Amino acid sequence: MGLPGLLVATTAFREAAAFQIPSLGFEPMIVWVPHPVQNRSRSELEQMAEDALEAVLRGLTADESSPTPPSSRRSGTPAQRE
Repeated sequence: MGLPGLLVATTAFREAAAFQIPSLGFEPMIVWVPHPVQNRSRSELEQMAEDALEAVLRGLTADESSPTPPSSRRSGTPAQRE
């Protein structure tokens, strides 16, 4: 079974992820957050984390025995689909 895991990345890395995912041998859950992050204030970063939290928790606690469509596994919350 292993440990649950997922990837949190900014939307700028969607194309890179699409190229690299096939080499993993599985399709990871990805929670996309807005890009860039390096120039954000502390309060903006905290809000980004808060906005992503539900998708992260859902990804870490998903029941692997119930199939989840790849589109929902990789998209995070609607606010993160950019």
